[in-house]
Amino acid sequence: MKFVGRDRELTTLKQLYQGGGFQMPVIYGRRRIGKTSLINKFIHDTQAKETRGTPKATVFTARESSAKENLASLSGAILSLNQQGSSSALDEQSPSATFSSFEAAFDHLFRIARDQRIIFAIDEYPYLAESDRSVSSLLQRLIDENKANSQLFLILCGSSMSFMEHQVLGYKSPLYGRRTAQIKLEPFDIFQAAQLLDGVDVETVITWYGMVGGVPLYLEQFDAALALGQNLERSILRTDSFLYGEPDSFLQQELRDPSNYNAIIRTIANGVGKLTEIADGAGLDRTAVSSYLRSLDALGIVFPHKPIIDANRKKVRYVLGDNLFRFWYRFVPRFLTPLQAGREHQVAQLIEGEQLSAFLGASFEEVCRQWLVAHMGETVALATDSANGKRNGIQRNSLTIPLIMDIGSWWGTDRELRQEADIDIVALAENGTTIFGECKWRTKPTDANVIDTLCHRASLFAFPKHELVVFSKSPFTKACVKRAQEVGCHLITLADMNIA
Repeated sequence: MKFVGRDRELTTLKQLYQGGGFQMPVIYGRRRIGKTSLINKFIHDTQAKETRGTPKATVFTARESSAKENLASLSGAILSLNQQGSSSALDEQSPSATFSSFEAAFDHLFRIARDQRIIFAIDEYPYLAESDRSVSSLLQRLIDENKANSQLFLILCGSSMSFMEHQVLGYKSPLYGRRTAQIKLEPFDIFQAAQLLDGVDVETVITWYGMVGGVPLYLEQFDAALALGQNLERSILRTDSFLYGEPDSFLQQELRDPSNYNAIIRTIANGVGKLTEIADGAGLDRTAVSSYLRSLDALGIVFPHKPIIDANRKKVRYVLGDNLFRFWYRFVPRFLTPLQAGREHQVAQLIEGEQLSAFLGASFEEVCRQWLVAHMGETVALATDSANGKRNGIQRNSLTIPLIMDIGSWWGTDRELRQEADIDIVALAENGTTIFGECKWRTKPTDANVIDTLCHRASLFAFPKHELVVFSKSPFTKACVKRAQEVGCHLITLADMNIA
C-alpha cells in the first residue's frame, strides 16, 4: 500500500536535514509501527527534491547476531556509498572488504561526511549495541570529535523501546545529549487508518480499526475485495494467518516470561480491571503484576485508565489499549477448539452476527474522542443537527469545538440514583466548557432515552458551561431528534464525522 500519515515526523526530519551540519535524530516505537517505512520515505523525498546534489544515503539493519556478522554488514552498508555517484576522495579512503573494527568503520563514515552530506540510518540499533557493548561509547567519542565539521545525518532507530529510552535517550547513556531530535512513532489514529484503507466505507474502516488497531502492517492485512466477514476469517481467525500469530510472536520477542504476561492479558480481556483482581485472576503476586503491567503499558498493550473527573485520582482500571490484543484475547481462547479444527468460517459468522457490535463499543468511544481532538478549534457542520432549534436566541446548525485540554471518560457513583454510572466522553476545554458525550455503536436506532440519561449524568457535576453530544452508528429516532432540540444536544452521525 501507499505511504500515508507521519506528516509531522517527516517535517521534523526534513527540517533537521535542511538545518545542515551534524544531526542525529532518534526514531523508536513498537514493532510493525512503520519506522523503516518512515526512514525510506524521508530518504526518497530528500533525494528527489535536493537541489544541491543528490545526497548519499543508505540504511543498515542490524541483526540479533554476533559482533562479527554485524560488523561485516555495517561495512557493506558504508562501502555501498561508493556506488552512489563518483567521489575519488571516498574511493581512496575505502577498504576493499570489511573494516577491521567498529571504530574503523565509524571513523571512516565520519571522515567521508566532512565534505559531503550523507544520510546513514542504523535500523534496529539495539541489536548492534548489544552485539558489541562498546558501540555507544565509540559513537559518543566520534560525535564529540567530529560534529563541529560534519555533514553526517545519522539516524538511530529501534523497536526495543526500553533500550532506546534508557540506553540511547536516558541520562546514563553514553549518547545522552547527542540526539538532535527524538521521534516516538505511535499507532495510526482513525484518520490515518482511513487514509491507508482508501476507498473503504467509514463503517468498515472503524470496524477493522476496532479489531486490529492502528499498527500500519495490521491494517494492511485488510483486502478491500473481500467482505468484512471474509477478512475476519482469513486475516485474523485462520491459525496460519499473520494476525493470528502476531500477539504471541510480539510477546515472545519483546518480553521475558511471556506466559505470565499472557495470563495477565487474558484476565484483563475478560473484564477484570483492578490490580488486586488481576493478580488473583492471573494467579500471580501483586507486586510482580505491578511490574508486568508497567512493561505492558510501555509497549502500548495495556494502559491504566482513570476517570477524567474524580476526587480520588487513585481509582484505576487497567484496560487493553491495543485493539488486536483486545480482539484476540476476547475471542480466540473462547473459540480455540473450532478454530484449530479449521472452522474459522463458522466462528467468523458467529462473531460478526452476534458479538462484534458489542465488542466495538469501546473502540468507537476512542474514535469519537479522536474526532473531537482532531477538530478542536473548528466549527463542524452537522447534517442531522440536533441543536438546530433556537437557544439563547441563536440559531444553531453546527458544533464549535473549543480547545480541549484533557479528554477521557468518567465512571463512579450516581449519588441521586445510588448506583454506578459512566459517561463515555468527558472533555475539559480551555474556555471553561465541558463536553459530555455518549457513543452508540449498535444496529437499532438511537432513541431519546440516551439523551435523557446523558442530561442526568451531566447534571451530577456543577460545571457552569457544558455541551452535550451523542455519536451514533445508526440513525436517530424522531423522538431523539426532538428531545435533542429541546435540551440543545448535538447528534453526530458517521457521515458527520467524515472519517473516510
